[in-house]
Amino acid sequence: MIRILFVDDEARILDGIRRSMYSMRGEWQMQFASSGADALKALAAEPADVVVSDMRMPGMDGSELLAEVKRLYPGTVRFILSGQAETESIIRATRSAHRYLSKPCDAATLSAAIARAMELRALLDSKHLAAIVGSVDTLPTPPKRYQELLDCLRDPESAIADIVSILRHDVAMTAKIVKLANSGFFGSREPVQTVERAVSFVGMEAIATLVLGQELFDSSNALALPGFDLERLGQHSFQTAAWARAVALHEGFATAVAERAFLAGVLHDIGRLVFATRTPPSDTREREKWLTETLQQMESHHAAVGAYLIGLWGFPESIVEALAWHHVPSKCGETSLGLCGLVHIGDQLAHGRDIEPGYLESIGLAQRCSQWQGLRT
Repeated sequence: MIRILFVDDEARILDGIRRSMYSMRGEWQMQFASSGADALKALAAEPADVVVSDMRMPGMDGSELLAEVKRLYPGTVRFILSGQAETESIIRATRSAHRYLSKPCDAATLSAAIARAMELRALLDSKHLAAIVGSVDTLPTPPKRYQELLDCLRDPESAIADIVSILRHDVAMTAKIVKLANSGFFGSREPVQTVERAVSFVGMEAIATLVLGQELFDSSNALALPGFDLERLGQHSFQTAAWARAVALHEGFATAVAERAFLAGVLHDIGRLVFATRTPPSDTREREKWLTETLQQMESHHAAVGAYLIGLWGFPESIVEALAWHHVPSKCGETSLGLCGLVHIGDQLAHGRDIEPGYLESIGLAQRCSQWQGLRT
């Protein structure tokens, strides 16, 4: 059974959760704690699969609790439930929580979020990989790109389009802004699936706060993997995104679908970034073995790791699937060209590689590749 720990300092809130989730007792083993300290004691006795915490609590608030949970139990999925509306609190919460859900949160919404997190865990099928993803805090941004954004935000003549143009060239900044826009704090009725809409939702003032405080964007993270090039990753991701969008428009997809393909293209290799930011062992004798294993894991699992990460962050299922299957779109279940296929095609065109054997034939587009290669991106 899935073990879930709910934490809130108000007894009536916990009672309400207990009543509303009563129907899940056959699938969930639920425990309740009235403080951060009590929650950590409960976890020490038996770790949980999911921790759902209130934000504002005396002593240790929800952000501090989940930061400690992340340190001690990185594989645990972490949710914040809060009625707070201060941007600063939301930013703090997004560093330690995978998802931010606004109070009041109905039982169906909370149940669906937890169920989806557990389904995503099955995608990895590895506690080790889940712990790697769970330990992610900030993702690194190339200093050059970070400075470009900083200069743009300081320029009073800058517009949203200028911000978007910079963000789209960087994997980490794109992911974090879209994650924030999709949090319960901004109250979007529909998933935010483009960088433009994400910037509009978050607002330039909040983005400036994030950048100046390096709350979500980090230009100082040291990369443990020798030869890993953030700029190169950003360039390839942008090229993949541009190809995916161009192919989508050529095939007659709506602009909204093409822009969704662009976002998925920017993010498709975010799993590589997760592995690149891991901390190597201090023992130099163990470092070479660790490096070899990490590189192997990155090549084998970066697609699933990236999909799991953005899935936990609340990204739409179609984008999660596109990341998961961007090397083998034939496995994603699409019977015609869709987001998985568009990202795969964009990735292969950007690399100058062949498309998965038999894939285009299976969706009736065997003769299209030569046309796509002539598109302008």
